[in-house]
Amino acid sequence: MTVDVAAVWRIESARIVAALTRFTGDFGLAEDAAQEAVAEALVSWPRTAPADPAGWLMATARRPS
Repeated sequence: MTVDVAAVWRIESARIVAALTRFTGDFGLAEDAAQEAVAEALVSWPRTAPADPAGWLMATARRPS
């Protein structure tokens, strides 16, 4: 299965950034975490596509860096 990172981001970005903003309390930090998760997705999804792409982005963004 191939997952288009850009398509998932277009559909889910507002929800993901909003949830991360609630989680971190900081919009800028939430955007940074989301961007890092998308960068990881660009590397890992071509090899192993997640069953729940939006959930994967959220879980990856919430991981401590």
